[in-house]
Amino acid sequence: MSSNIERELAFAGKFVEAKLIENVEDYEATGSVTNLSNRPMYIGGDIPGVVPPWKSTILKGGRIARAERVSIVNVPDETNLGGVVLDGWDWFGNRYDAFPRTNPLYISPYDVVGEVEVNPYRFANMPSDSKFVDRYDIRLNLWWAPAKTDAFLHNEHTFLEIHTQIFGFGRIQIYRERDLNTKYREITVAPGETHDPIVRVLGDRDFRYPWHRGWTDTDAIWMAIELHPKG
Repeated sequence: MSSNIERELAFAGKFVEAKLIENVEDYEATGSVTNLSNRPMYIGGDIPGVVPPWKSTILKGGRIARAERVSIVNVPDETNLGGVVLDGWDWFGNRYDAFPRTNPLYISPYDVVGEVEVNPYRFANMPSDSKFVDRYDIRLNLWWAPAKTDAFLHNEHTFLEIHTQIFGFGRIQIYRERDLNTKYREITVAPGETHDPIVRVLGDRDFRYPWHRGWTDTDAIWMAIELHPKG
C-alpha cells in the first residue's frame, strides 16, 4: 500500500488547515496531530517519541516516523479567527432546537475519515475481561466558541467520543445531576491535548455519559472525535 495518502478534511478552509494522512511514513507536520488508530504513532528525532492510540501532540516542522492514520489541524494566523464561523459552519442551535438561543457555539461540517475495530470497554479505560470488539465509523468535526462560552449541559450520546484541543484553553466540566450546582470534576484542555473518555460502557452499544458540558476559558477551537457504531 502507498505511503502518506493525504486529503483535506471537510472543515479545512481560510482560517484552519486540516488534513488526513494514512499509512504515514517520515512525514513533516505542523499543527495538532491526533492519532486516529489503535496503534502507537512514532515521532522522529534524536530521541524518538511515542504518541499512544487516540492521543495527540503538537508538531512544528517535526516528523511523524510512522503511524496508521492521523489528522493534522493547524491555525496559521489568529487574526480575525472568529471569521471561521463564516466558512461553511453553523450556529449549533440550527441543528439542535433545545440549544439556548444566546450561546455562541458553532460547528463545522462533519467528515467520516475511516473505519476502526475497537473494544469499547478498553477504549473507555474500564476494567473488563470482555473481548467484545465492534466496528465504528470515525467521524470528525470542529467546534468554535469565544471565551466564557457555556457549551451546554448534556449526557446523551449514542457513540464513543473524545476531543482534541486545537486552539485556546477550556475545560470539560462534569456534574452529578442536570444542575450547575452539582459540579464535581473538571478536565482542563490545552492545545495539542486529547482528553481521556468520560463514557461508561454498559453493554453492546449501550453507552452512559455523566452530565457534562464544555467551557471555554479563552476563544477556542476543538475537534470532536466520534466513533459511531456501524449499521
